[in-house]
Parts: sequence; structure tokens; C-alpha cells
Amino acid sequence: MTTLSAGAPLEHPSHPIGRRTVSLVDGARADRRMDLDIWYPATESGAEKSIYEIFPGVAFSAAVAQHHAPAAAGSFPVVLFSHGRTGMRISYSMLCEALAARGAVVVSADHPGDALADWLTAQQVDDRTNETNRVGDAHFVLDALLHGHQEIPAGITEIADPSRVFLAGHSYGAYTAYATAAGARGVAPREQVRGVIGFQPFMRTMSEALLQRVRAASLLVVAELDTTTPADINADRAWTHLSGRPSWRLDLDGCGHQAVSDIALYAELADDVPDLPQLVRDYLMATVVGSSGPGTRPWRQVVSDQVEVTWAFMQAVCGEEHSIPVGLRLQHR
Repeated sequence: MTTLSAGAPLEHPSHPIGRRTVSLVDGARADRRMDLDIWYPATESGAEKSIYEIFPGVAFSAAVAQHHAPAAAGSFPVVLFSHGRTGMRISYSMLCEALAARGAVVVSADHPGDALADWLTAQQVDDRTNETNRVGDAHFVLDALLHGHQEIPAGITEIADPSRVFLAGHSYGAYTAYATAAGARGVAPREQVRGVIGFQPFMRTMSEALLQRVRAASLLVVAELDTTTPADINADRAWTHLSGRPSWRLDLDGCGHQAVSDIALYAELADDVPDLPQLVRDYLMATVVGSSGPGTRPWRQVVSDQVEVTWAFMQAVCGEEHSIPVGLRLQHR
């Protein structure tokens, strides 16, 4: 196993954090198995750094997350994060760690049928099935976290505040978040969601009526150079029809579709991986432009900006004292 390092965290953590990986089986949906990671405020335990395996035999140690550290006492907001098409639950580790370090319980699950392994083995599902599965996955994972599950340590369930639940996602994961809040594909809306967050969102399959059913507060994070989910047919439509308040929109200059993911970190680490197939190396180098364009802010700063705005949005929605980040193209209403 080649184990590298994620390097420094995006910002100095306010809390130590732990990470748990668990597997759940949904008996109500043909024993659908879901693997998920949970990041959470933890005690100072001195536990070893958590390890993320991104390819077989290639891994990196976390920036701050500790392996199976005991959960801290308290009550913390919940962020359920949904990965994009062909993604993985750990593809946003820097973002998830940073939110947990600010004081949130963050959960990210693989969506079987639309995870990277499914696409590599030609086992991906069609779009309609994928969307139905994703919404069902979100409900199942939230219920397990908030109401308890034998595979989730009780200490984590106890600190997850059911009155401060946020749904978030990147690309197709943004569809998951908004459709779960609104109710879609025969699944009822998720009650008591405080806010929904879409990073470089894929939302063009959502009808005007569906968008208008999202009553929760909303944050859209749009990347100027995004050609995968361009704003004019995704975020712009949503911004027009979403009725929840407050509604925020952050436009990232000089950034592309992968602005929130770990893809730039993977590209940064690629030179230190012996015998990395050239095909993988070429893919990473080509895709890294989806994080930030030439001459723009470093990718860590881009992700850090999104963390700062996300946290301020969450605080605003919960009626807590917050400050609006300066120097960014941020609209709010």
C-alpha cells in the first residue's frame, strides 16, 4: 500500500474530529447495501490519522480526521452529503473534514449504481432509477443517523441534532439534496430540513413545480467555467424558482465543475505514486482544470471559500450570529 498525505487542513480546526466508516443494509429496498463515512466533532484522543484509499493500493492520510476517535459531547448540526455521478463518498474529504472541524456531523454515502466502481465495471443504472435510488438513500441514511442504527456508534447518534439538518451535494448530488427536500420519484418530501446546498449543481431535470416545492433555505454554489453543469440550464433556473428563504448564491470566478471535490488533491499526489498507470495520470491532469483555472486561486483556497460560505449560510438559517464573507461574489435574499 502506498500511503501519502493530504497535507495541511484547509483551516485551523475548531474541533478535533473523528471518522467512522460503516455499512448499512436497507431491508425495505431489496437489501440495498450502502457504505458511508461519518465525520464528527471528537474528543482529544490522540488516535491515529484516518486513511482514505482512493485506488487499490493507493491511499492518503487525512488532514485532521482521527480513526474512530470518541465523539465529543454536545449537539451539532447534521450535513448529509451526496456525491456526483461516478463519484465516491470520500471524494470530498477536505470539505467534509473542514465542516466537521467547525462543528458539524457530516455523513457521505456511496450511491450504488452511480458510484465510481459501478461505472468502471459497467454496472451503472439508468437516470430514472438512479434518481429514485438517490432520494431513497438520503432518507434511509438520515433515519439511521438520527434514530439510531446498530452499525452507527450511539455516541455519534446522540450528538446529531435532528432540528438542524442540512442536505448537500455536488453535481448529481445536488439533485439528490433538492429532490429529497421537495419529494420526488414517489418518495415524500423530507420533513424538517433547514437548508439545502448545491455545489456546481445538476438540476436541469427538475421541473419548475418540483423546484418550487423546496421550502427550505437554499445555497447554490456556481462555478464560472463549469461546462458539465453549466449555470444557464441548472443553477440559473433553480435560482429563479426556489422560494425558500434565506436563499444564497455564490459564484466562483475562474473555477470549473470539480471546484469542491478532492480531484486537485489527487492530481497533486499523483507524482508520488509509483507505477501509476499513465491513463489514470492523464485523467487526473485533464480533470484538475475542473477545480480551478490557470492563474486563479489555489484549489485549497477555492474549497476553503466554499466552506466559509457554507458555514455562514448554516448559521444564518439557524438564526445564529454569522458574518458574510467578503471578497466573494455572493448574492442573498
